[in-house]
Amino acid sequence: MAVVGLAGLLLVMALVSGWQGTTRLTGRGDDTAAVEEAARSFVEAYGTFDFRDQESYRQRLLPLTTGPVREAIASSQVDPVAVSQQRTMTTRVVAVQVTALSQDQATALLTAEQASRGVDPASGRLVEEKVVQQVACRLVREGGLWLVAEFRLLSQERQVPGGQD
Repeated sequence: MAVVGLAGLLLVMALVSGWQGTTRLTGRGDDTAAVEEAARSFVEAYGTFDFRDQESYRQRLLPLTTGPVREAIASSQVDPVAVSQQRTMTTRVVAVQVTALSQDQATALLTAEQASRGVDPASGRLVEEKVVQQVACRLVREGGLWLVAEFRLLSQERQVPGGQD
């Protein structure tokens, strides 16, 4: 009889524990979505540039960042080579995975496609390139917002024209 009582108690504990875990994960769903959106917004803003609108580049990035990343962006200047080559880049995030999440910190892994165009200085011809990038972001929550505190380009692979996208 004691074994049946113990088994019943363990079953009840397992059910309660499972319910609590599900509740915690469900409650984190909003945080996960917010982290995904913050990381996506940063990677797309960071990887999108138009030489004709240099100032908006910095202005798009500053509200998405914090700490040393924000300081570096605030004090940075647009590369004169990007302007002389009439460089434009467009980046689109195709996948986001939150790999760690706590109450005030998170990490995310993103896959992005970037298309760039610019004038080759030697030939004067327009050069186009497409790449797929893997980017890792560390985010922190400040004032209720998820902001990028650190990021790293993990890989970049050139896409061959006519190949699979």
